[in-house]
Amino acid sequence: MKRREFNISRQSAELDIINDLDMDVVEEYITEDLEVPPDCIYSFELLDAHVNIKLSTESFYFNDDWYINLQRVA
Repeated sequence: MKRREFNISRQSAELDIINDLDMDVVEEYITEDLEVPPDCIYSFELLDAHVNIKLSTESFYFNDDWYINLQRVA
């Protein structure tokens, strides 16, 4: 299934152990650890139990390695 919105558990991403978790840390996790290109990110937000990531609708990335990995962790 091809999706453009993902929810990643803060616990599985090990983001729940960071005391001062802010949007910069979340953005670094998305772009560095998950390797999502910044131009493919529409938005992301930090919620109580998970991180919500919405991808741009302007790109076609469904076969890219980072997209497949994102599906696995979400």
